[in-house]
This record gives sequence, C-alpha cells and structure tokens, in this order.
Amino acid sequence: MGKVTRGNSSQFGMNVPIEISKRGIRKKIAQTDLEIVKKEIREKELDLKIAVMRNYFSVIYAKSVVKILQDREKLFKNMMVISQQRTKNSPNYKLDVLQSQIKYQKQVVFLNKAKANLLVAQFELNNALNIKNSQTMYDTVESSLFANNLSILDLNLLPYQEIEDTAMKYSYSLSIAQDNIQRSEQKITEAKHKRIPDISVGGGYAYQTARQTGGESLPGAYVGVSADIPLLYFYNPEIKKAKITLERSNLNKESFENHLRYALKEDYNKFKYSKENMGYYSSILQESQTILDEHTKRYEKGQSTLLNLLQVETMHQETLRDYIDAIQKYYDAYLDLMHNVGHEILLNTDL
Repeated sequence: MGKVTRGNSSQFGMNVPIEISKRGIRKKIAQTDLEIVKKEIREKELDLKIAVMRNYFSVIYAKSVVKILQDREKLFKNMMVISQQRTKNSPNYKLDVLQSQIKYQKQVVFLNKAKANLLVAQFELNNALNIKNSQTMYDTVESSLFANNLSILDLNLLPYQEIEDTAMKYSYSLSIAQDNIQRSEQKITEAKHKRIPDISVGGGYAYQTARQTGGESLPGAYVGVSADIPLLYFYNPEIKKAKITLERSNLNKESFENHLRYALKEDYNKFKYSKENMGYYSSILQESQTILDEHTKRYEKGQSTLLNLLQVETMHQETLRDYIDAIQKYYDAYLDLMHNVGHEILLNTDL
C-alpha cells in the first residue's frame, strides 16, 4: 500500500494461520480423553478397595487356620499325655505313645507354618493399604471366622435384576467403553474436517530505500490472505481408519455387556449357594464338635482306642476346613460380584 507498491519493496511482518472447523473438535476429543482418564482412576480406586477387603479377609482366614491348629495341638498334646499315663501293660501302650507323640510333634510344625502364613497375610494387607511412612502394623478386628456375630459376613444383596441394571448404568468399564465410542465418532469428524481449507492472514511493513528508488525512501505496508487447499490428498485413509476404530469400539462395548451379564449371573449364584452352604456347614460343625468331645471323653476313660479318636478328629478337622472354605467362597463371590458391578455404589466399604 502506498507509493512503495510501484517497485520491488522489502517487507517484514507476520502471518496468522486460521484453522477452519478444527480446533473445536480437537477440544472435544481432549475433553473426552480427560473423562476417560478420570473414570479409569475411579476404576483403579474401586479395584484398590476390593483388594484391601480381600486381603483383610485373608488375614481373618489365616487366623482361623491358626485357631484350628492350636485347638488340634492341644487335643494331640492331651492324647499324648493320656497315652503316657496309661499302664505299660495296657494293650497297644507303646504304639499309642509313639503315634500320639508323632501326631503332636507334626502338629507343632503345621502350627508354625500357619503362623508364618498369617504373618504373610498381615504384611500383604499392609502392603495393599500402602500407607506412606507408616510404622503401624494394621490388623483385623476379628479374631477368627469362628467368632460370634461377624459383621464382615453380614452381606445382603439386592435382587439380581437390580444388580444387573445398576452395573449397566454405573459400571466404570461400560462408561469408558461408551466414551471410547464417542471419541471414535469425534475422530471421524476430525479426519473429515481436515479436508476443509485453512486460511492465513498476513500483514506488515513494506519499504524501499533511497538507494532502491534512486531518490527518496518510500514507506508502506502490505496485507495478504492465503489458503491451504488439499488438492492432492483428501485424508481418506484417516477417515477409513477412524470408522474402523468406531466399529471396533461398538463391538467391544457389546461384547463387554454380554460377558458382564454372564459374569454377574455366575457371581450372584455363587454367592447365593455359598451362603446356603455356609449355613449347612455351621450346623454340621456343631454336630461334629459334639461327636469329637464325646470320643475324647471315652478315650480318657479308656472306653475307646486312639485310632478311633484320631479318625473322628480327622473328620472334624475336615469339617472345620470345609466350613472356613465355604465362608471364603461366600466372601470371594461377593467381592467378585462387586468388582463386576464396576462401581462402589453397592459395595459395603464399612466391612
């Protein structure tokens, strides 16, 4: 502009590129990515809560094993003492003494192993808690699974359909899958918008020196507009790739929903039948304890053999193990169900 346009001028200035219909979609993609990250964090937090609860139960289970073996050690020690106090002329005296001593000594070994396993479970619980610079060794309130009125086992579930509906509505994994579909749709839009030409607006100072004009120096200015038109490349591969990603995202979500329904049904039925089995074992355990006490008294009076008492004790030991294993399956089924629900909305974190 000005007289400077009459000749070849020198120029300096600035060009400003202006994107058309591109920044908005990039912002939406970034916002969707942010939402996905937030939900992934919440999902990890839920996994951490469930891991802590699982480790907490493992400590109680380990304590229960220790209690079983402690009671068994006392029984075997009592057997050994009774066998040694019998008259040496009694039938099978030497054999009973040797058997009872071996049983007792082996039981001490088993008990020590159980105590070591309990320490491992306690360390794993504190590792799951992951409290920074903590010098405290956290432990369970419950002494064992044989304690009365255990709140940790007081679990009540909603009807199955309500649980499934809750999972379909609140599951972090499903929500992330839906966000991935939305992101794939946005990526298609982004790829298509690359076809839209961008423009650049420029302007600046233009001048000619006196030497260039052969006389006076000429000041001036310039303005310009340019467009970036994709004549030879229309971004078809990017658009096709984005569409394939969208199809995959939709299939992944549908597949996850189908697998989730099966997993929820499986966990729910495991919980239901494990709870029922736990009740049966509780009744069997009382009867088994009564039988063991009766045989112990008979052995003390010399009315029963050591072999008979050991057989009854072995059956009682199996019943005790079956009982705490039934409780473990019951609690694991609950945690698995809560994990598959995918949201803490139904999780009883007070446990």
